Amino acid sequence: GQYCESLSEVTRRKTRTVTAGPVKFGSEHPLVRQTMATTLTSDVQGSAEQIMRCADEGFDLVRVTVVGMKDAKACHGIREALNKKGYDIPLCADMHFQPKVALEVADAVEKIRINPGNFVDGRKSFEEMIYETDEDFFREREYFQ
Repeated sequence: GQYCESLSEVTRRKTRTVTAGPVKFGSEHPLVRQTMATTLTSDVQGSAEQIMRCADEGFDLVRVTVVGMKDAKACHGIREALNKKGYDIPLCADMHFQPKVALEVADAVEKIRINPGNFVDGRKSFEEMIYETDEDFFREREYFQ
């Protein structure tokens, strides 16, 4: 079919390599075992402890939610707590809408995951866009690129 070439064989699409610290994603690299922290990111001790348990269980990367500046600053404390205990597991900040917050957290994490459309101009609307013409669509796409 349309979505997979074979029902009995797994074929990976060719992609580029993306790194998060020592962890490599995509391309020919093995699948990355990642999970999302369920603690409040602002709870530095609780988050660090949960991330250490994840590392001990074999995860390659842990994602943390970063909604605002408080969470971004907490990531520095989390990274420091992990380093003190000898844990170098990469962290990924799941960002929501705020480029200034992303810049704050950048030194504490190995990867930032953000919706690129939000990063371009700060528009936070997820309304459905209906274009009258192809030209309108391409003009909007060009704006975001």
